[in-house]
Amino acid sequence: MPVFISYRHSDRLDAFTINERLKLEGIATQLDLFDNDDQQTTDAICGLITRHVSSCSHLIVVLSQDTPHAWWLPFQLGAGTLTNRRMSLYQYAGSAPSGYLEKWPIMTTREHIDLFVHAYHDERTFKRSITREDPDAQATNRANADFFHADLKAKIRRGF
Repeated sequence: MPVFISYRHSDRLDAFTINERLKLEGIATQLDLFDNDDQQTTDAICGLITRHVSSCSHLIVVLSQDTPHAWWLPFQLGAGTLTNRRMSLYQYAGSAPSGYLEKWPIMTTREHIDLFVHAYHDERTFKRSITREDPDAQATNRANADFFHADLKAKIRRGF
């Protein structure tokens, strides 16, 4: 399953850089722009989020200073949490994240993207990725998502 990268128009350079880095590692990606300035309706954005979250295993949200206040961000994070997706945030270095975003790993440098790549590959190697969607797998998928988040946060904190 691919990594879903969401971003605002002003953050497209970072989103494209992350996308290319993941592709170099053989990781499938889906990029999507979420921007009210782009004349996207609420229904269109909700449909895109729902579709992408259900077809991905990981999400990376590229955050600018205004993104934490966008209505679609909590919707996307909630949809990802309910389906046990692995979620990470990429935020410009120097800007402080909103308190509720600290639940997930926050990447601020290109080196952190490398750590994400390693965590992604580790998850595949150790068979902790989402493999089933049936009710019996719910607890396992939740535990594995929690492990991914804690592991990536620790790697970012340590720098390796």
